[in-house]
Amino acid sequence: MNKLFKDNILDVNIEVIGETDNYIVTISFGEFLDHLHEELKNDDILDLRKISRALTRSFNSDNVYVHCTCPDWKYRFAYWMTVNDINSGEPENRSSDITNPDNTKGSGCKHVLRVLSNNTWIIKVASVINNYIQYMEKHMQRLYADIIYPAIYQKEYEEPVQLDMDDTDELASDKDTIDISNKWASTKNQFQKGNEIGKETRFKPKDSMKKQVSFDDLMSD
Repeated sequence: MNKLFKDNILDVNIEVIGETDNYIVTISFGEFLDHLHEELKNDDILDLRKISRALTRSFNSDNVYVHCTCPDWKYRFAYWMTVNDINSGEPENRSSDITNPDNTKGSGCKHVLRVLSNNTWIIKVASVINNYIQYMEKHMQRLYADIIYPAIYQKEYEEPVQLDMDDTDELASDKDTIDISNKWASTKNQFQKGNEIGKETRFKPKDSMKKQVSFDDLMSD
């Protein structure tokens, strides 16, 4: 989240179950905040739809980098991805003279291609970002006002801010914080005073709640 809201770079790690092992495909792309700002020009109410559209536009731009932890990527594709400046991992300067000398093995390993061909993960990522922003606005107001709000709206936050003794300059991005923000977003409307929903349906999750995802969902294939 620090990299996203401070540097306008989003890194997404997606676990892919391979035939012999599980691997992590990393997709890194920039300009998400620029696209989000464009979405908010005519209507500054932030929601999941606008975040999803901004992510899709960022993903479809030229500023996208990929990487996989599998051996096939390391020995066949990493060098050529580095040469063509689309490798999101450590640069690979050792040429693949034996395994892929002429860069004829395709545009990536099967794990990368599997992720790129099924972009439903974009909705999951958008949901996580949306939940995180809402959670931070409610529970970490200074960090929201100092970092997140200016990054989204490209202007300073003008409302009074509640300070906290534990305030830092870093956004928490650990698994527990992400899971807490997702859980909070899925339950924040369930127990509002004056809820007119009958007892027989009050505790049934709404369709929008069913779409909330955990950090584990984000990391699964």
